[in-house]
Amino acid sequence: MKIYSPENLAAQGDVAVNRELLGTVLVLISAVSFGLMPIFARYAYAAEVGVGELLLLRFLFASIIMAILLGLTGKFIRPSGRKVLFLLGLGGIAYFLQATLYFTSLTYVPVPLVALILYSYPAFVTAGSLSLRWEKFTRRILASLILALIGVVLVANAGVSFKAIGILLAVGAAITYSIYILAGSRALKGLSGEAAILYVMIGATISFALSDLVTGNLQFAWKSQAWTWIILITLVCTCVAATTFFQGLRLVGPARGSILSVLEPLTSIIVASILFNELLNLQQWIGGLFIVGAVLVTASGKVVLPVG
Repeated sequence: MKIYSPENLAAQGDVAVNRELLGTVLVLISAVSFGLMPIFARYAYAAEVGVGELLLLRFLFASIIMAILLGLTGKFIRPSGRKVLFLLGLGGIAYFLQATLYFTSLTYVPVPLVALILYSYPAFVTAGSLSLRWEKFTRRILASLILALIGVVLVANAGVSFKAIGILLAVGAAITYSIYILAGSRALKGLSGEAAILYVMIGATISFALSDLVTGNLQFAWKSQAWTWIILITLVCTCVAATTFFQGLRLVGPARGSILSVLEPLTSIIVASILFNELLNLQQWIGGLFIVGAVLVTASGKVVLPVG
């Protein structure tokens, strides 16, 4: 019989607290890292880097770095042939489209609008889960969908002075991101998140390389500082963000992770307001609160989180 002394119980409690604290810090680091991505992208555009060029180099360099890290840590896992093809297709189609729509939308509308609209993706994921009959319809789901819809309408309508194409691109990015998450959640069974995202990024790299070659977008006529932003997007917003997210998620769980990830759009909004003077008006703040509310309501039940 195992005897639990007060000292043993206290030690176990300390371990649990330390795990939760570490997980919380890791997810927050991931959220901030992801939140800085549109900021760095704006600076890259100012240095005359094209959207296609930026995304190709982001995924190419990130794939190489992630493969090396997984190899060094012994986490490099080769899935079955069918799963490899599925993950490559997921990156080459869904993630390719999502990243293209998202980064292109940043060339038309302010960062805060794009960040808020994209962050409505949990509601689209929930709607997709309902249509696929993965979840049963509940009041929680209804509340989440209503809050997200109101939030997106308020945020989008507040941006009528901007090009409508930018709003549509941001909404399209949120929808395609949801499709990517729904499809990816089925491919993760028996495979670590880091290993999965590696194959997804390789698929995206292939698609962007082919796309850039066909369209002739590979110009490489940049200002010298462009490499700074490309490297930051690769290291901070891709490798660090993805790695800390998965490590933190294992420690705090999906519900807590989704709540902590609210810091992602807040980071984009705050930094953009400081650096670019892109400020939200009252209607946009209200819309943003509705979207965050939808995420929190979604987090109170079963949560589907991104795989990268």
